[in-house]
Amino acid sequence: MKHNVIFYLSLCMLGFSCKENRNLTEKNAAADINVQSKNKYNIPSDLKIQSQEEINIDGDPEKEVIITASDSAAENTHEFWFKNEKLMYQFTYPWASINKKWLVDLDNDDKKEIVRAQGYEDGVDYAIYDIVENQQKPVLYFNPVLQDSRFPGVYLWAYPNDITGLIINPQKELQVSLDNNYQRDDEHTVPNNQKELPFVFFKGQTKQSDMRISKMNQPQSMTLAGIVNSVRNNGGTTAKAAQSDKQWIGNYTARFLRMKEESGDPRGWGQISVKIDGNSAKFQLDSYVENIKKDLTVINTTADEIILAEKDNKKSTFTISKNKNKYVLKSVFINQTVGDTSSYELEKK
Repeated sequence: MKHNVIFYLSLCMLGFSCKENRNLTEKNAAADINVQSKNKYNIPSDLKIQSQEEINIDGDPEKEVIITASDSAAENTHEFWFKNEKLMYQFTYPWASINKKWLVDLDNDDKKEIVRAQGYEDGVDYAIYDIVENQQKPVLYFNPVLQDSRFPGVYLWAYPNDITGLIINPQKELQVSLDNNYQRDDEHTVPNNQKELPFVFFKGQTKQSDMRISKMNQPQSMTLAGIVNSVRNNGGTTAKAAQSDKQWIGNYTARFLRMKEESGDPRGWGQISVKIDGNSAKFQLDSYVENIKKDLTVINTTADEIILAEKDNKKSTFTISKNKNKYVLKSVFINQTVGDTSSYELEKK
């Protein structure tokens, strides 16, 4: 009997030792991956890598790499997006204990938008971001709904860990419910340029089947641009949003050196004009080399920035920022047209 007890204790100690060694091995392997990734992708040494993903961002055969890291004080999260080991984008935002993302092409251009759920146990923001001028810009904040096949006809609140993906049809339309007077009791963001947070539908499996949304308007299929236009605050909800929109109305002009070697020749100079009127604008670029006109639409406005885009190409954006009485225009389209990366100080009339 005594020998049996000793034998049993020996087995337990051996099992504990093996488990401890396995955990140590896994920990060391994770540390090695962290070091290897930092060296390979030149991640700053003071950041700790939280995750490394391989995701197809732009629809080509190659997968890109996204590395998410945090600083030692857990104040900020840093995302590094690489293509062929070259840095494409770097995003920095406040650290949050809940940080989930899904990449989905929502406008049929083979470039994926970012759907994020970020926050804490007492409140999570759900938003769709577009990448504009190498920065992520919020396009739409929303409330999340989960469709769980185990509960047909039931609308459930979509928690980040329950979500497997966004519901979107072949026409790149999302499933959405509008005009719901839904009151949330958690900490969350309602941007000034939206009159409501629409319900956007996800698929997945809930772990909290009692968290049901009892009343909701009939869901419908809509494009992202259609949803944004439907929930856009046109001045009826908050005075702050109305003032933010109205202040941008006007004609903005800039004179710039189109041909740098011809600064002494009037033909070497070009003229940019942006005329903003409500939700639309007209862009014009005149020079000795080209004469270009574009119809633009307003994508987003704040007190210090307005984002415009070509009506037929949402990816082609024009951003005007304001600092006191100084207006500055940036646009990839202009850069590509004139062959120079620059910004243009505007005069408002």
